Amino acid sequence: MEESQVVMPQRFGRILRALECGVFFYLLPPSLYFVRHHLAFRVGALVLTVAALCMLYLIRTGAIRSGALWSPAHIRPRIGPILTLFLPVAFILVVLTALFLPSSLFVFPRQAPRIWFVTMVLYPIFAAIPQELIFRVFFFARYGSLFPSRPALVFCNGISFGLAHAFYGNWIALTLSTIGGLLFAYRYNRTQSLLTTSLEHGLWGDFLFTVGIGRFLYSGIIS
Repeated sequence: MEESQVVMPQRFGRILRALECGVFFYLLPPSLYFVRHHLAFRVGALVLTVAALCMLYLIRTGAIRSGALWSPAHIRPRIGPILTLFLPVAFILVVLTALFLPSSLFVFPRQAPRIWFVTMVLYPIFAAIPQELIFRVFFFARYGSLFPSRPALVFCNGISFGLAHAFYGNWIALTLSTIGGLLFAYRYNRTQSLLTTSLEHGLWGDFLFTVGIGRFLYSGIIS
């Protein structure tokens, strides 16, 4: 078989995969904004369903067997860098919330401590891990080779995560999710660890819900 006959199907396959990536991660998620009223309290189930489908793909391709993906040994060396960023930024966000959203400051733990505690436990497991499975593990495994460099992959991945949160219909959710997406993409690119990235995602998610900003990322605000 001539080399050109091999290259053409490969190029065609890359084009199809690029189109697939564009539809599933850049067009479809933000388009859910227009049907958000129908999906408001179903978004959690939707994320879990998509995560399950991504898991099936990763199992089938063998990508899910990576030792780095699941090993807790990759968490400990990253605790320092994660906290070095988290602590000062969290302090700044507490101050900004106190200044501009004083009625929201720590309102969740103050008014509903039991529900807040359950949320702190369940969010990292049922929100952070499924999202990281979709947006980091699956995205990097299936579409990573489409990007010309790792920085380009990290940047585009972070943007896709932000676009998925256009669903909430407010600029705070879009901005925080884009910044978070860039951070989590960077962390996953460095560690290739689902557990490490999910830990960082869960830490920020729990903090935002605690301090009072998380309400902008809650489907209950959609009316």
